[in-house]
Amino acid sequence: MRLTLDEALAVGSQLEIAAINGTDIIPLSPTLAAQCGYSMDSDPWGNTKVFVSLLGCYVDNQADETFNLGLRFQMYGDGLPKKVQRDVTETCSYSRWASREILCDRNYMEVSTLMVTPEVPVTMDGQKVQETWQDAIPDAVAPNSIWKMTFHTPDSKVMVLKDAHRAGYGAMTTPTRLVLRSPYNMPETYAEEVAGVPMEVFSVSTYYKQVRRLAIIVAAAACPTGGLVFTDEVITWYVPRRIPPLISSAFKILETHMGIDGQRLDKTMMAIRRYKLSITESHVVIELPVGSPDGYYKSHAPDYSYHITYTVEPMLELMWRAEDTQADTRYKVLFPITTPLMPRPPHVTENRVPEQKVFNVLLGTFLHDVSLLNITFTTGVLTVTECNARGFDFQEHRFANSSKTFSLQVPFSDEVVLKHVSPFGQIDCRML
Repeated sequence: MRLTLDEALAVGSQLEIAAINGTDIIPLSPTLAAQCGYSMDSDPWGNTKVFVSLLGCYVDNQADETFNLGLRFQMYGDGLPKKVQRDVTETCSYSRWASREILCDRNYMEVSTLMVTPEVPVTMDGQKVQETWQDAIPDAVAPNSIWKMTFHTPDSKVMVLKDAHRAGYGAMTTPTRLVLRSPYNMPETYAEEVAGVPMEVFSVSTYYKQVRRLAIIVAAAACPTGGLVFTDEVITWYVPRRIPPLISSAFKILETHMGIDGQRLDKTMMAIRRYKLSITESHVVIELPVGSPDGYYKSHAPDYSYHITYTVEPMLELMWRAEDTQADTRYKVLFPITTPLMPRPPHVTENRVPEQKVFNVLLGTFLHDVSLLNITFTTGVLTVTECNARGFDFQEHRFANSSKTFSLQVPFSDEVVLKHVSPFGQIDCRML
């Protein structure tokens, strides 16, 4: 589920988001957001996107088919006369669940699996039932609830549900599914390289108390944390075709999809954008041209040197089927990518106009997010306001592609202009 907040509200403001859960308002701190299946991203213009897992906390889940969400947005900032508050509600319908669903978002990993019950006697890899463990479960554990969890790191670490929640993990059941969630870089997750791609793995055995027996469900998520190759023109993203923590037998890929910002793109739009999705023997490969309109550029100035980066968030979605159990897995990755710093030294063009007795200086080109505040002359530093007050003509020029240049006109008569008189009585004016 994706919600977009318009830049007119968000730009230049501090944004706080809370979940609406009946009459309760729950502020979503970064820690709670990752534990509960919420993520957020803002671009330099202030456009903010909020992504929410359908199986997240505080989502009103109706039979795993209809999902109702309420969010409260609060904006603070110098440009706002008072606090701005907006409540937003959204309803989504979704019923095409795979036996296992894995979601890799920017701040968390999530796996949900269909629970085997007497009413749902499907064959699921990693699930077994123990009829003889019933006496070992504490009486305080209610039927149809999670008793404890064993995290495989790859060593085993056991936590009861309450301790897992306190540690920052998400674990819950829905009418038909078990849902597990972990932020990245947790003590009980681990790194593994698969086909040359670094992955983070979250693997758990969950002990679920049913009415007359105990179900043990082994589930895992494995999410890429790298696999990128950059050139000046193209970003190439490699994802392993076979991920051993998730696949233990022969399998067949049924579907492949590519998207942007969590939304699928059809082949026509991919061709227009010049995106490519391909499958090799060992990888699923996505290629994106640097500068695609689905991303954005941002300015940087390390060591007072002008650089830019380009950011885009592709989505990869796969569906595969295990040949031994015939269970389907839907694997979805939302993967924000930012290029390394790319140097863009600005060009300076200086022209003397003797007949008007002025210097014309043109500086550029810059991105839309650059502002010129001060200008350093040999005589000192002047702000743009001070320059205009002294009779300089400073202007900002914007172009259709959102880039800009700056121009400055300085009269020969100003003290920032260095004057040199030659032996022949000629005056040479220079500005450094």
